Amino acid sequence: MSSTKNKPVYWAHQRGLDSEKLVQKFYEKKGYTLLAQRVITPFAEVDLIFQTPEGHALMVEVKTTNIADFQPHRISWKQKARLVRALQYLTSKLENLVEVHWAFVTKEGKVTIIEDISG
Repeated sequence: MSSTKNKPVYWAHQRGLDSEKLVQKFYEKKGYTLLAQRVITPFAEVDLIFQTPEGHALMVEVKTTNIADFQPHRISWKQKARLVRALQYLTSKLENLVEVHWAFVTKEGKVTIIEDISG
């Protein structure tokens, strides 16, 4: 009989958590404050939500990738649509969520930010 207390953590899940932690540190060094992590909306799970130094909210979707040149291709149209719906949902709840960023993290720990998800 296995215990949920000792539930195995799969390497891909752990790598995602590690990437989120790197992105969190990246933004905190720039003066952002983490408000929430892994927020579940009816449309998508939002990886990180920060308060910007200017006082509004920032939603960050974190992607782990092996190849830096492949990063923009990791964002599908469906992912963008789900994220936009989650943004609209959270905007209505927080009344100030105005920015969305994609954060890509390589296995070496390099963080690349894409600020425009509309393309």
